Amino acid sequence: MTRNVSRYLLLDGAQIENLPGRLCRLDDNPIAEWLYHRTPYRAAFDVGPVLVALRPHSALERAFTDEWQHDAGLLIESTAALQPLSEHLRSLVHARVSGDASMLFRYYDPRIMRHWLAALSPAEKDYMLGPVSRVRMPARDGQSEHWIVREQDRQSAQAFSTRPWLYLGEPQLQALNQARLEIVDQQVMAHVRRYFPKSFSPCSSAEQQQWAALCREGAARYGYCAPNEVARWSALVAEHGSTFPHAHDHQAYRQILQQPTLNPTQRLDALLLELCRGWLLTKTESFA
Repeated sequence: MTRNVSRYLLLDGAQIENLPGRLCRLDDNPIAEWLYHRTPYRAAFDVGPVLVALRPHSALERAFTDEWQHDAGLLIESTAALQPLSEHLRSLVHARVSGDASMLFRYYDPRIMRHWLAALSPAEKDYMLGPVSRVRMPARDGQSEHWIVREQDRQSAQAFSTRPWLYLGEPQLQALNQARLEIVDQQVMAHVRRYFPKSFSPCSSAEQQQWAALCREGAARYGYCAPNEVARWSALVAEHGSTFPHAHDHQAYRQILQQPTLNPTQRLDALLLELCRGWLLTKTESFA
């Protein structure tokens, strides 16, 4: 006999502002398990993951489809009861890496999930999924949505432990680093589309991605790797082009980058001030 399959949303509180409040507004009586509860991370439960039973055709489902499915959560299916399912998912919120260090693991971000499971063998994938039957990956880059499916019968649910059972080796960390870079590029593209749309006109999706990757790589050469730093750097590239800061008329910027008395944040602030000064001079000359 086929067991009943239930659908759940695994949402990311770090990506959805005031997720507890949003849930209560979208569902009068949400059936939810906050995965940081009963862990050392419980004080930050509201910015961690939450597993929510999904009622079909609900306001919550519409919000997920319209706003969150690409970067703030997963749609999953399981024949398991809520408690063992949530316990297994809770056990994955952190992982061990080389040197027996631990790190929080945001596997519930679809941009990370697709890289993490893709690096595993079928048997390893099934073991990681445990009682999860399948996970939906949203459409991206012209590709249609697809499902990551557990191939074997339901696996045993793992229990949370203060020492993570999940270990991420070097190949998996390399795959996750690629996911991190893609996330930075997506944030840069969103920033440029909003504030510097002419930089992407007329560019295909692939060309926009290439622009963002080159911008990120250029920023990294000067020590700027955090998403907010790369986004700020993108303003300079949007204004001065992909040769920034190497063209002949970028001398003032190169002097700032070589200024030893400034720390990296101060240099970036100074670069953007120089950019604003250039804008003001241009406007002043246009009115002259």
